[in-house]
Amino acid sequence: MIRNILAVLAGVVAAVIIFIIAESINGSLHPIPTDLDFSNTEAVKSFYENQPILFWLVVLFGWAIGSFVCGFLIKLISKTDKILLPIIAGIPLTLSAVANFFALPHPTWFIIVALLLFIPFVLLGHQVYKPKKV
Repeated sequence: MIRNILAVLAGVVAAVIIFIIAESINGSLHPIPTDLDFSNTEAVKSFYENQPILFWLVVLFGWAIGSFVCGFLIKLISKTDKILLPIIAGIPLTLSAVANFFALPHPTWFIIVALLLFIPFVLLGHQVYKPKKV
């Protein structure tokens, strides 16, 4: 039981670290103007609406890789095929994206893809790892 809890926590923490790295890379590629006033919702909306598709794809790629690694680590650490563990991890990852959607403007297509991304990629990472039989 403790091993399973630690596996889920390690997976989620690893995913978040990868998300932060992807967002940092994105920030380097598409820096936010220093004069952008985040209290001006129209200016923030305009900034995000005018981002190239690469801006959004880098975020999705980071979220997919992080989710995959999360599932992989869960299987590696827990040493169990229990499908409930990656689903449990995928839920807070998805909910964190939902919180992000409320905090900042996102294109509709991005929201749809992102909501369909987390749990499947966590499950894929979980399924890919095959422990060696001893």
